[in-house]
Amino acid sequence: MKLKPLEEFLCDSCGEVIRTPAEGWLEWLEDPASLKDYGFRIVHHSLSSPRGPGGCYQHSHRPESQNLHLNEFTGPEGFARLLPFLDVGPYHSPAYSGPTVRDMREFTEILRRLEIPYYEEARIWWDKALSEGFFGDANPVWMYHPVTLKALIDRYDTEKMTPDRR
Repeated sequence: MKLKPLEEFLCDSCGEVIRTPAEGWLEWLEDPASLKDYGFRIVHHSLSSPRGPGGCYQHSHRPESQNLHLNEFTGPEGFARLLPFLDVGPYHSPAYSGPTVRDMREFTEILRRLEIPYYEEARIWWDKALSEGFFGDANPVWMYHPVTLKALIDRYDTEKMTPDRR
């Protein structure tokens, strides 16, 4: 497949490649009772969707829907936009009451997809790599290190093997 790291992403609705962050959209929901965010998804922007206008959005019809262009969440500026989900900082919240995300694991997955080179493509092969012992007794840093992720892609993404044939 060979995605361009941190530039191309896979749509969580149609599975097709989002060629640039400008063609993508990050959508999520905010629980009105708890004000906790959840349901983070990377999808095609309405005008870039292979399904036609609005075709890849899942949350747009819901009143608690939140969303923004994917390019607002990539690079250093994007990381700065993502961090307030975890902590807005002492200036805005002197008495820290915790993150605004409901599920930290779900949010961490979005962070990895948007900020760690090669993770978006490597995750296609994750289950196969685990089942074949690719990671061995890896620590949690090595597993997500870009060099490791690139090696995983190089090992499993060959002309004869596609994710559909896992």
